[in-house]
Amino acid sequence: MRKLRTAVAGLLAAGMILSLTACDEESASSGGAASNSGVPNADANAVVTTPLVTTTYDTDPEVIDAAKGATASLDDPDLEVTKRLKWMAWWDIDETTANAELFKEAYGIPATGDDPSREGRIFEYINVPYGERYDKLATAIQSGDSPDLFPFEIRDFPYGVIKGRYQAIDEILNLDGEKWNSARDVMDQFKLNGRYYCAVYEISFNSLMFYRKSIVEGAGLEDPRTLFENDQWTWDAFLDMARQFQQSGENKFACEGYSTEADLLATTGTPIIGNDGTQLINNMKDANVERAMELLYTMQSENLRYPLHELNGWSMNPKAWAQGDILFYANGGTWEFEETLAKFGERFGWSEDEIRVVAYPRDPQADKYYHNMKQDALMWCKGSTNAAGVAAWIDCCITASLDPAVKAASIQQSKDKYGWTDYNLDYIFAQASLDGSSKLTPVFDFKNGIGTDIADAGKAESPVESLTKGVYLTGEKTYAQLREENFATIDTRITELNEAIAKL
Repeated sequence: MRKLRTAVAGLLAAGMILSLTACDEESASSGGAASNSGVPNADANAVVTTPLVTTTYDTDPEVIDAAKGATASLDDPDLEVTKRLKWMAWWDIDETTANAELFKEAYGIPATGDDPSREGRIFEYINVPYGERYDKLATAIQSGDSPDLFPFEIRDFPYGVIKGRYQAIDEILNLDGEKWNSARDVMDQFKLNGRYYCAVYEISFNSLMFYRKSIVEGAGLEDPRTLFENDQWTWDAFLDMARQFQQSGENKFACEGYSTEADLLATTGTPIIGNDGTQLINNMKDANVERAMELLYTMQSENLRYPLHELNGWSMNPKAWAQGDILFYANGGTWEFEETLAKFGERFGWSEDEIRVVAYPRDPQADKYYHNMKQDALMWCKGSTNAAGVAAWIDCCITASLDPAVKAASIQQSKDKYGWTDYNLDYIFAQASLDGSSKLTPVFDFKNGIGTDIADAGKAESPVESLTKGVYLTGEKTYAQLREENFATIDTRITELNEAIAKL
């Protein structure tokens, strides 16, 4: 049965109460499992995707009222949407959200569609298993029965565009409008040959560093959030803290997480594969990347990261974190608190301020405080015949997300329902923000979006994933060795994709 996981940071993306993380049985069971080659899922938490339009409970009346009151801010409230939108994904869309209420208020409920069982709904749902999602989408497009919308995943960008799965969204949306201004810097990182394929509603944390206040104090360490607020939360401070914690007892580790190495690398501000809006950029030989690899090697060689492959069969071990043996549980976004970590607090009667969150430490040589972020967007499928519906839905998403009443009600319900403290949730909303108030500058790495044959995020032995996983997990080879082995393969693919991008 498909699982739904809550994710607070993504809720503003659709102007709703709460976002959820969803995965089907296949993807849920694969998290942390070893591959046939004995190498772990290289990005196990990445199969969990934050839907923008799903909740597990009824929308708060205040959010509904706020959403209905936002119709005047829509770009074109007179659009005629007569046909239900076709949504292909591994989760259904819940239409009790603020953006859905706004859509109904402005455009009504579409009267026609292909599935009679969905009468009275905005969306028709085409369920696909997570592991077959791209094949199913390609088949639907080729058969002339394309869906209208599909979830955005950075692991399929730009590859999915080049393979003809998606089309430019700027054909039907006024992305030059003021409401998109705050997201423009992010959207520009996803342009291809000058065209916009992603209309970004909001950004959210791919991963946070969760820690226990009493454990930090008991080890005589400075509070990471205090260091962050004083602009002292750097790699150096993190390593000092990690080493002190390691020496505080037996079997003590600084952090655990499936993608910690990618999150630390992002703090340099230099992705392994970047995008300047016209072409992909190969940064494998960049000094920033090399410096980050030295940090990863240090963590591996000094046994500072929790060796989940040796001690827990490639699986995460939140129990060890709860027992105080792991300083930072650095795996996943806000859903980790709501699904797992908060339950320890309830079970053991921790004070409400015991669990805290902080962003990843800053690269001391970087000019800004960079952080790996997830962008929240939907992809307009190639062959879609419901442009008006797609434009209306996305406009409702961004319009609701900008409404201050929706935001306030959403934050409050997050606190009431899931026990978030002001200290944590206010920090998350402030730092995962596009309004200019955040210390963090979002970074996006396109390394897994160049084709699964060489960049499969679920296989640590794939050429792209081996660059970081080989250094961080085993240390059997240096980054220089891994780069030498894989550079030609990756660079050739980048060249091929850039030639294709120039023809879009």
